[in-house]
Parts: sequence; structure tokens; C-alpha cells
Amino acid sequence: MAITPKDAFNAARDIAAHAVEKASDIVEDAGDIIRGDISGGVSAIVQDSIEIATHAVERTREVFTGSDEDAEEDA
Repeated sequence: MAITPKDAFNAARDIAAHAVEKASDIVEDAGDIIRGDISGGVSAIVQDSIEIATHAVERTREVFTGSDEDAEEDA
């Protein structure tokens, strides 16, 4: 399946929206660090960062391969 500009744009928009959502979580986690929960705040920031990267890789893979892992698992 060929990559269409529309698919690429939709994936980029989805990746950006997810990253912004997680960035707001990271700001909250930074607040936890300021309030004294250093290990909990840092752990949450790392987890949110990993989720941003994982989501971006998965969406990019979907665009390039034209498939969705969830759809393949259901089949």
C-alpha cells in the first residue's frame, strides 16, 4: 500500500496531539518533583517520555506498512 499525503498528515497530527497531551502530564510530574516527590516525579516523566516515543513509532509504522497491529491481532 502506498503512503498517501493524507495518511502521513493524519499520523503526524495524531502523534503531535498525543505528545502535547503527554507534555501536560510531564508538567504535572515536574510539579510533583517541586513538591518533594523526586523519585515519583522523575519516574513518571520517564514513563510519559517513553509513551510519547512508543506512540510515535507505532503510528509511523502503521503509515509505512499500511497495517494496524490491533487489527492483525483481532483477525
